[in-house]
Amino acid sequence: MASLFTDSALHVRQVGDTPGSASALKMAFASYQKAARTLAGIAHALADAHGVGDQLTAEAEVMISAILSDPEYLPTVAARAWRWAPEMEEVADTLRAAELPTDMAEATARVLAYWEQDKDQFDLPVVHTLSQLRSEKSR
Repeated sequence: MASLFTDSALHVRQVGDTPGSASALKMAFASYQKAARTLAGIAHALADAHGVGDQLTAEAEVMISAILSDPEYLPTVAARAWRWAPEMEEVADTLRAAELPTDMAEATARVLAYWEQDKDQFDLPVVHTLSQLRSEKSR
């Protein structure tokens, strides 16, 4: 298959050993990439509604972010989820007041609830943190 794309701008590589691995990678990456850009749009719309767009951009410029490329950071997110979930509900209220979509903030609060039992446990292994997201499908 890779030979079909020789001398093209497309870089072909094998992903996983089972059928569907490449599609799973595509969906995992797209879930982050598209959601992150959508969240940026909502954040900028909220900041613009309150006249603080330039300040939001300045805050973002000083952030060092490797969130997707550094899963070792995720246990610290889980450890703080107990206080971040209520904050995301407040974000939803603020978005609602600005007549902006609240869905992603509300969904974030619901996902953070999966990590409630990891409160202040900053030394948990990444595999535990990830498994917490799969632990109860009925949530």
